[in-house]
Amino acid sequence: MAGSNNLVVNPTFIWGSDHGWYPLCCSLSISDKPPECGGPPSGHQFYCVANNRTQAWQGIAQDVTSRFKAGVEYNVEACVSISGPIEVADVRATLKLEYEEGKVTYANLASGSVSKREWAFLKGKMKVLTAPVKATVYLEGPPVGVDLLASCFSIALSNPEPERSIKEPMDLDVEGNVLVNSIFSTGVQGWSGNCCKVMHSGLQGWKGIMGPRGKPFAIVSDRTEVWQGIQQDITPLVQPNETYLVTAMLRTEGAPHEGANVLATVSLEYGGSDTRYLSVGRVKASSTEWVILEGKLLLDTRPNKAVFYLEGPPNGVDLLVSTVVIKPVTTPQGSSPKKQVEEYHTQIRVPESILHNATFANGLQSWNLNGCKGVVCNSLENPKVRPLEGKSFAVVNQRTATWAGIEQTITDRIDLETMYDVVAAVRISGPCSTSTVRASLYIKEADNSERYSTMGSVEANSTEWKQLKGRLILLKAPTKVSVYLEGPPPGTDILVDSFYIQPASKPEPAKPPIITDPKYGVNVVENSNLQHGLKHWNAKGSARLSIFSGAPTSVPPAAALSLPCPPYLSGNCIVASNRTQYWEGPAQTITDKLELFVVYQVSAWVRVGNSYGKAGQKVNVALGIDGKWVTGGEVEVDENSWKEIMGSFRLEKKPKEAVVYAQGPEPGVDLMLAGLQIFAVDRTARIPILKTQADKIRKRDVVLKLTNRGNRPIPPGISVRIEQTSRSFPLGSCISRFNLDNNSYKEFFLQNFNWAVFENEFKWNWTEPQRGTFNYKDADEMVAFCSQHQIPMRGHCIFWECEHNCQDWLKTLTPTELADALQHRAVDLLTRYKGKFQHYDVNNEMLHGCFYRDRLNPDILPYMFKLAHQFDPEAVLFVNDYHVCDGEDANSAADKYAEQVKWLLKEGAPVGGIGVQGHVDIPIGPIVCNSLNKLSTVGIPIWMTEIDVAAENEHIRADDLEVLLRESFAHPSVEGIMLWGFWEGAISRKNGHLVDSDKRINAAGKRLISLREEWTTKLQGSTGDCGQFPFRGYHGCYKTFVNFGELGEIVVDFEVPKGDSPLVLELSLA
Repeated sequence: MAGSNNLVVNPTFIWGSDHGWYPLCCSLSISDKPPECGGPPSGHQFYCVANNRTQAWQGIAQDVTSRFKAGVEYNVEACVSISGPIEVADVRATLKLEYEEGKVTYANLASGSVSKREWAFLKGKMKVLTAPVKATVYLEGPPVGVDLLASCFSIALSNPEPERSIKEPMDLDVEGNVLVNSIFSTGVQGWSGNCCKVMHSGLQGWKGIMGPRGKPFAIVSDRTEVWQGIQQDITPLVQPNETYLVTAMLRTEGAPHEGANVLATVSLEYGGSDTRYLSVGRVKASSTEWVILEGKLLLDTRPNKAVFYLEGPPNGVDLLVSTVVIKPVTTPQGSSPKKQVEEYHTQIRVPESILHNATFANGLQSWNLNGCKGVVCNSLENPKVRPLEGKSFAVVNQRTATWAGIEQTITDRIDLETMYDVVAAVRISGPCSTSTVRASLYIKEADNSERYSTMGSVEANSTEWKQLKGRLILLKAPTKVSVYLEGPPPGTDILVDSFYIQPASKPEPAKPPIITDPKYGVNVVENSNLQHGLKHWNAKGSARLSIFSGAPTSVPPAAALSLPCPPYLSGNCIVASNRTQYWEGPAQTITDKLELFVVYQVSAWVRVGNSYGKAGQKVNVALGIDGKWVTGGEVEVDENSWKEIMGSFRLEKKPKEAVVYAQGPEPGVDLMLAGLQIFAVDRTARIPILKTQADKIRKRDVVLKLTNRGNRPIPPGISVRIEQTSRSFPLGSCISRFNLDNNSYKEFFLQNFNWAVFENEFKWNWTEPQRGTFNYKDADEMVAFCSQHQIPMRGHCIFWECEHNCQDWLKTLTPTELADALQHRAVDLLTRYKGKFQHYDVNNEMLHGCFYRDRLNPDILPYMFKLAHQFDPEAVLFVNDYHVCDGEDANSAADKYAEQVKWLLKEGAPVGGIGVQGHVDIPIGPIVCNSLNKLSTVGIPIWMTEIDVAAENEHIRADDLEVLLRESFAHPSVEGIMLWGFWEGAISRKNGHLVDSDKRINAAGKRLISLREEWTTKLQGSTGDCGQFPFRGYHGCYKTFVNFGELGEIVVDFEVPKGDSPLVLELSLA
């Protein structure tokens, strides 16, 4: 078997089954116990077993795409055997090649007849003329039920080049080093792992890797976050105002990666302030050789604690460290300490830019001029311009087009799946006084296709420097990447003081807010029952206030759910008359009664006086905060009955003035307000109630009757472990085609969600942006991805009723043309994807739009559902709308939504589900529950289709998310939950992400994972009489592990479907 020339990773399985190899739709294990054919030949200790094979093509596989060259001949050799009910079977080594446009070919590399009594060597040749997109080798062939064994597998060059000696890096100079055990000569003494594992290689190396010059090294493994690494406390070892050289020798190993940035960082803790992080060095590490990281460290003050650590590679990549040195630098002759301090401060605190010569200190070196000319100067006199940051700036002149500008190629300097900040200081000069300047990205793909995108822009002028800001991330490797500045019309010069692209800086995550005295349930509104007349109340504008009786005497339903002891209302109400503006009404100042970060619920009864036949009067309770207002709830009212108003708010900054007031009806219409309550809500108080409700509707009593051979019950006292392997309840998220190129994004989605919806790629404005120009490529690829992973899909959306979401070309059509286009859209889409989508949102947001209804007629709305059902009758058809469960929008209140669905059903529309989007600002459980209860009266399933919450503090975001998820999961009418994204930069709502761009799962993401674990059944116990094992578990699929001690463990699969009665399952262990 070939050694270093072998394309196959882990060819003799000494590194286990999860390094390089994966099972091809079967099970894979590694063993060192001799099989029927005897121990493996050639002294190999281990062999792999592919079992549970249900097809002849199933076996073990490995991706070799990145390790072989087209046009080169390789020798193929594999040592194999079989095990099972037959004596002899054919075994093949096969190569699968995947090309662009879905073309797939297979090649037989080696094959032969193999006996289960001995090991056999398969030998052959491999030569591929055209490089594929993906190349996979695998072993296959034996019939179903026969295990496939392999002890080694080699694909090596037929004519290998002579091995070249690898020049090892020089030893680092450790003289003067302040670190403990810097060369790991005494194991890992003095070092520890930062939330990961640190171990020692010994002199024998690790996984075939030897340290430089045969020396030992530390291995940092089990890393689940980029910031995890090896660390040492250096508090007593370094002095302030002294410069230290930082060097380290390191490399990487593990999950496939094309080099990874390793950072040397020092965390500094000072009394009474947050932890600061100081970057002191950086290097792009390799999995093939040892590299040296270099940097400098300078502390201006003494911290309470200083910890040095190495971090940076992606999750799953191991960090290997041979030597680490921190030693004082001797002050160069002729250089003052003060000057050194200034130089090193600048060096340490300005992150490294991947753009060379970012401040034009070296003229136009590294820069290209596209369609223009350029110079670098230190000043201009007319107009007068001076550098902003350095000593010079670039002037890009004689521009011939809007795209003409200064450009730099960064292909080899940008890391995949890394978020970068784009920052440039720009201004303009010439005939235009103002113009937009854009930082643009050019990408050339492997198939020679080209793509342009805007990273950021700013409205520049000729009088001052403006800062352009943007962001950049690449998810797959192109053949060329360049960035450039463009935008102003030809003849207008672009002046550039600096242009940086550097890894995105992220502040230390905020801590949970401290709430000292929230006074839960206490109404902050004074004299809300009006026992003291109009004391504390005042009228806004020209309104006149008076008191009348006849209002309800009980608090509204949503407030009653939140308050442990709902108060009695007096039945009095305020009447605001003589109103000349919509905003006029009763008001009260509550500035000193509000606490920061506390969630407040708003509740009141409202109605109007004589509206003079004007229907659809709206009333809202608003909160005026330092001249700005936020809504506390809105409802449509009339003069005949009292309506509940409900809402919520939260303050994150202390206001100078806070005023609550009611407003809304048209001028001249009297406004009536009763029992206004504003109180702090303890949102955790409902959790025990919701857990009980969820237990009732999402779980089922189960009795397992375990029997052995002869159908006899197994004895009592046998150990049983139950693990739920999948959940019946749908918990999904929206995804986008662009982000599926991000492996970490895909991994988080597949690990945490079991349903998918496409964010944009299914919408009409995406699939037919111009009339007759279709784009189904993105949707097709996403359907293929979901189908591959058996993820059910929601189709969002066939039509969209809001005009601003319709293509411009649709707006130019006559009614007849529009009806024809509508028909073609439904037929094309639904015949293309018939049977692939379980749900469709037929016409999105009908409560907020009227595009088709106004241009055609109201009958078009039910017709759309009938049309969709005609072409995909198995799919469940949904309505879908927003602001349904937060009380903020009278247009989409839950009762109004229910009325719309009932009307559609009456008109014959086959509506099968109600979609509640769930874009909620500050969710309160009882308000959500109250809305869902109203929708339940329709009698069809409810899905939460687009849940997202947004808060800058990730812990507040986590609490908000938990409220929505728990209320939805515990409601009997809700049959599924979908989130509207989860990844920073790939979610439409700012501060709504669960995973940061640096792949850190934040508090909101951890809360989601915690709830998923809570809603998964795992338990252990022992059998009772008659082999019975009773438990109560969530609906879904399970495995039971029955442990007979020395006799071994038996695993049996079973399912717990929905049902009210106890489920009795007889499971045979024979």
